[in-house]
Amino acid sequence: MIEFVPINLWGIGTAVLAAWVVAGLWYSPLLFIRPWAEMSGVDGAKFAAGLGRAIAVDLASFAVMAFILDQVLHAWGALTIVSTVLCTFLLWLGFVAVTLLHSVTYEHRPLRYYAINAGYRLVSMVAMGVILTVLR
Repeated sequence: MIEFVPINLWGIGTAVLAAWVVAGLWYSPLLFIRPWAEMSGVDGAKFAAGLGRAIAVDLASFAVMAFILDQVLHAWGALTIVSTVLCTFLLWLGFVAVTLLHSVTYEHRPLRYYAINAGYRLVSMVAMGVILTVLR
């Protein structure tokens, strides 16, 4: 039987904020926006035009991800930073990394494009997991 743990609004909210900050940094001129934009074919005007909607969707998806991640971490008994990072890595590997491979195989995008997107999701998920564990 599945038992949900109480919702940790403080932890989930903080995890959402952390994922949003990681996204902002990851896809910024400081890190990967230039190569990502070049490989994705999204120019600056197109990117800016959809930014508000994209941020709203990101925040909602981060909230869902943080809630589910919190539940899974509890179910797996990930009580330490090390066990949280391992659990989060396995979730990323099994569900995110393999799902994103279609960008290389079917869309014929460079492996670097995959690495940028998959790396972002790994870093954001680990950050969320660590925050959820610390703020339990």
